[in-house]
Amino acid sequence: MIDKQQVLDLMDTAEAVYLATVSPQGPRVRALVNLRRADRYPHPSKTARTDDFTVYMSTSRSSDKVREITADPNVSVYYSEPKTFHGVMLCGIAEVIEDPAVKQALWSEDWRIYWADGPLNPDHVILRVRVSEVRGWWGSKPFALL
Repeated sequence: MIDKQQVLDLMDTAEAVYLATVSPQGPRVRALVNLRRADRYPHPSKTARTDDFTVYMSTSRSSDKVREITADPNVSVYYSEPKTFHGVMLCGIAEVIEDPAVKQALWSEDWRIYWADGPLNPDHVILRVRVSEVRGWWGSKPFALL
């Protein structure tokens, strides 16, 4: 039986998080940095890991992602470890967060290439996904937690 901690461990170590939204032309999937990875994002990972299955991502307000989420907040995110055939899909409602404290808590200095003036740049926003469904594959076994 797959337990919650195994899934959280996968989320904490996956190379990327894949976000699926719905556009007028159909589904769209893209990879984003995994803010839960303490080895790559030591400061943001502290906040990104606080709410179990809640997912945080950093992006630009001007992105297609934000337009699509504003029109339809139903999204899926996916974490995987292809070598072990472990993967988890989390479905839920996404929201765009502009709170300066949240933006600073999830900020990485690496992103100055996108937002030179830092986390309070108005184009820098956080996406938060409140998860209502957790399911996936663990080796050859499907599982569901929520």
